[in-house]
Amino acid sequence: MKKIVSLVILVTVLATVQISSACVGKTIHLGISNSATELLLAEMASLLITERTGSSVKVDVYKDSKELYSAVRKGNVNVIIENPGRALEVLGKQKPSGSSSSFDYVKSEYRKNLNMVWLEPIGGSQQYASVLTVDTLSNYPALPKLLNKLSGVLTNDIYTKLLKSVDSSDKTRKVAKDFLKGKKLI
Repeated sequence: MKKIVSLVILVTVLATVQISSACVGKTIHLGISNSATELLLAEMASLLITERTGSSVKVDVYKDSKELYSAVRKGNVNVIIENPGRALEVLGKQKPSGSSSSFDYVKSEYRKNLNMVWLEPIGGSQQYASVLTVDTLSNYPALPKLLNKLSGVLTNDIYTKLLKSVDSSDKTRKVAKDFLKGKKLI
């Protein structure tokens, strides 16, 4: 009986190790348009994912949203940083009338039309959010919970101060890392 229990434990441990290492070594591509605002958010998301999951993240900077969404459609990007204003432009829609907010509207439209899922809004004057492809969501089911941690700690005022303290792309990563460490997220 002890041998059977030992064998079951061994098989369970080996299976767990294999499953947990499945994410390690994979690269998540996080795409942004070329802006300082998005770069700081992308660095925060990248550090959070890398430090908490062991997966590596490559931040891909595109010259404009047309180029970014082309990469998304080709499957070259897993996560983007987006705001409702630009999302409406991508969808070719106007701000909805009535009680529906732009955020809720684009969240619904992206799911239907682009097969992408919006997460909780992150601070910043234009209410940015992480947006994942459905495939990424199924491959990394813990990613939404992890990325949504940014929405609870990053207010507009804090983000504006962080953005002002960034004067070069080298410093962007340091500012992001210091902030995440200060909030005990990494």
